[in-house]
Amino acid sequence: VFGYSYRMRTDLIVNNFVETAVNKGKLEIFEPNFRRNFIHIKDVVNAFLFAIKNFAKIKNNVYNLGLSSANISKINLANKIKKIIPKTKIIVNKKGSDPDKRDYFVSNRKVEKKGFKAKIPLEKGIKELKGLFQNCKIKFINNY
Repeated sequence: VFGYSYRMRTDLIVNNFVETAVNKGKLEIFEPNFRRNFIHIKDVVNAFLFAIKNFAKIKNNVYNLGLSSANISKINLANKIKKIIPKTKIIVNKKGSDPDKRDYFVSNRKVEKKGFKAKIPLEKGIKELKGLFQNCKIKFINNY
């Protein structure tokens, strides 16, 4: 999940990469081809509203929830951030390893067939986060 919230987690990859790009001007990436699926927090809220309004249609089932166009690798994410924050230097560290070993493609087709589709593009979320981190004096602390 990415995007601004009042108790935002800056340890999550999109939020973390944008904050690091803004504040440090570089991204060091381990295992750059590991893939993830992302979704904006507003789309998550809209999914809950959709579920409430369409309970009879979706009950008794499990769904993946993500933005289908955001099933991308960490290096693709870094390159999207670089397009929006051009000063960002991308460093691929081939010696290290990512402690988070998740690498997967996620299909959102099942929930999309029921009528819900995430809509907020990754680029819009990156721009939103860039503005936040450049202009906000709040220090985000992850105490989870």
